[in-house]
Amino acid sequence: MFRTTFGFLINDNIQIDIHNRRIIKLDIEEDRKPYVLNVSVISIKDLQMMLLAYLLANGIRHPVKRDDILKNVWDNRDLKSSSQILWATLKDLKSNLSRVGLGEDFIVSDKGAKYSINAMKVQALYMGI
Repeated sequence: MFRTTFGFLINDNIQIDIHNRRIIKLDIEEDRKPYVLNVSVISIKDLQMMLLAYLLANGIRHPVKRDDILKNVWDNRDLKSSSQILWATLKDLKSNLSRVGLGEDFIVSDKGAKYSINAMKVQALYMGI
């Protein structure tokens, strides 16, 4: 699904590494001399990463329909999909995202029918060929 996309950069300090299933947060404390760099790294499950990457690629400008998510994240990979599986995966993903400072409102749901990303800035990162 993401052959040339390495990942995403969120709000200039959170990097999503799709292929290694890592979320990396870099914080620089500029008020301290010398500068202090705080790094947080978490690893998430494959389905959580596929869901996150799909939402980052498709749900920034407009909400994505639940059926499109189920088809592209689960069905096209020959995995069983359902609203309950989406809900459980999303719940675990949001818990992991909160560990790097992305709040409950980062992934927004419109009554479980549509989902979108709520971030100031999201930039796709591509692999060099």
